[in-house]
Amino acid sequence: MPTPRLLLPLLLWLLLPTRLLAEPAFYQLSKGDQQFWLLGSIHAAEASIYPLPTSIERAWAQSRALVVEVDMQNIPSSEWQQMASLTRLPSGQTLASQIEPALYQRTIVAARQLGLPDGSLDALQPWFAAITLTQSALAKTAFSGQYGIDQHFTTLAAKSGKPIQGLESLTEQLGYLASVAEHQDLMLSATLDELPELDVSFAAILQAWQDGDQGQLIALLKADMAPPELQQWLEQTLLAKRNHNWLTRLGKLPNESFVVVGALHLYGDQGLLALLEGAGWRIDALTEARIQG
Repeated sequence: MPTPRLLLPLLLWLLLPTRLLAEPAFYQLSKGDQQFWLLGSIHAAEASIYPLPTSIERAWAQSRALVVEVDMQNIPSSEWQQMASLTRLPSGQTLASQIEPALYQRTIVAARQLGLPDGSLDALQPWFAAITLTQSALAKTAFSGQYGIDQHFTTLAAKSGKPIQGLESLTEQLGYLASVAEHQDLMLSATLDELPELDVSFAAILQAWQDGDQGQLIALLKADMAPPELQQWLEQTLLAKRNHNWLTRLGKLPNESFVVVGALHLYGDQGLLALLEGAGWRIDALTEARIQG
């Protein structure tokens, strides 16, 4: 059966993992006296994926801090205010004034089919309207952010009192997403094209995550599923640029941190694994087969 096309905003959430003996991507990194664990995350899932493999659960029990992309538990009020300026249009502008009439009509039809109130997208930047549509569609499937890997460990950390740290601020992350502005009409159009396949596409993503299928990741990333402008933005800005910024922060983490980031960040010559290895870190893949062998 052919691989379903992948919905672009799901890539933006960096949901895809890689092959590691049919288990999620999971690594131990060490340099001198410092070590941490690195888990490739999928940001929405089903309850059936738990419990996670023993290697992951064991490392979590040994870890001293949780590190995620953004610590959503401790967002300053000033950042929530900045979020509005990044995701909403300037006063006096509307979504209809920013995109072609035909694209706007398609957007309104999709919003109504998803049960969104009329006018709910009118004040949003087109790129954020695309993500809002994706989130609304995902809510109608069996997949939930409640069972996403990052949310799972954030909940566990909050219950146990384990410190939580973010690799970037909310406004930093939104700023990267907002940088698609020049091509956001293409992003919205691609989203509308692929919304009907969301549940099928996400089921394939979840299976790939559980299998640790690196080949599937690379195929989906390179597939002709989006205009080249978006592919370039995704690879250069949303992945490579953030990875380089994170690299300096990873070296300053509390020892024995448990790091959870979107698995698409891990691979390729600009991926975190390659960058960390180049910076002198030893990388060991952790699997049940290895631990039991």
